[in-house]
Amino acid sequence: MSSENEQLANTNGGGLKRHHSIENFEPVKEIKTDKTPQKSVDTTPKKGTNAHHHEENTNNKSLEKGDIVFMYKPKLGVDEASSLDDVQLFHVMLIPEDTNDQGDSSSKTRLIKIGKKKLPTSGKDRFWAFIEKADDNLENVEENLEAQTYQTATVGTRTIKADRIAGKGKYIMAQPDERRTIIGYVLESPVEVGEVQHAFNITKEASFSLAVKNPKKKSPPAAGLTSDEKAEFPQDIQKKFGDYQWLPAEPAMLDVLGCEMVWIGSSTGDHEELLEELSKEIEEENDPETLASEVMKDIQLDEKQHPIQPLIDGQWPNAEDAPEKKDEEENKNE
Repeated sequence: MSSENEQLANTNGGGLKRHHSIENFEPVKEIKTDKTPQKSVDTTPKKGTNAHHHEENTNNKSLEKGDIVFMYKPKLGVDEASSLDDVQLFHVMLIPEDTNDQGDSSSKTRLIKIGKKKLPTSGKDRFWAFIEKADDNLENVEENLEAQTYQTATVGTRTIKADRIAGKGKYIMAQPDERRTIIGYVLESPVEVGEVQHAFNITKEASFSLAVKNPKKKSPPAAGLTSDEKAEFPQDIQKKFGDYQWLPAEPAMLDVLGCEMVWIGSSTGDHEELLEELSKEIEEENDPETLASEVMKDIQLDEKQHPIQPLIDGQWPNAEDAPEKKDEEENKNE
């Protein structure tokens, strides 16, 4: 994987309009790089047609609801991150409710890696991301969040840090119309955002537009996942893309390992009703430490291995309290 993965969302002709935002999203044809003339295609939805294989809907159609968790890993050689420069990667985990509004069976729990190591804040931000893991079992997904130790020939034992939890809230995925999918969240913990949340652009509430890339289309050079890592969608999903480079995200797409997408910042103004609905589901807890511990129980993670300081007061954990460092010292004393 290249460090230039975000080129997927920023390269001209990469499938999204240059000034795309949540208010005007529409999938467009991939621009060919050879000199073969390309037939012009009108992608504007027309009344009475099934443009883009979606039903026309002028109201917000709820696709899915659940818990959203924001996490990060400190870099190798760093006990605890104290700024974004010390962060190796940024994860978003979606844990859907058992059923959605249509009564369908639950989607999988997904672990999403955001290439820019933070959330987008405006329609100009197009952050590449992909499904790192998806499984019906939460514990299987969370294996990727634990510390891992390995041996190298040059420096000996190295430890990949466990994820630190930067925030937890409620999310809703909806389709305002056939051209766009949004995901909005309301933060539950910490009660007040702090230094850690500011670093990752985590706010009390926000919404984004999500577009999924057609895995059959080529990516810009040195960008995106390799051919072996790309998603292999079921036939019914792949058919929806046709010759389009991008489509609005659907829950079933996000259930597939290697699904590539872009997260695009948006204003929450058009989706206040959805976010108000989420706010009603969040139980108020006056004690931040109690709330942080409850969050860890809900998402089935051990707070001894995943420092909860960011959930308590929004601050970076102290380096001397790093669980991996404590484990290393205990092993030396044995």
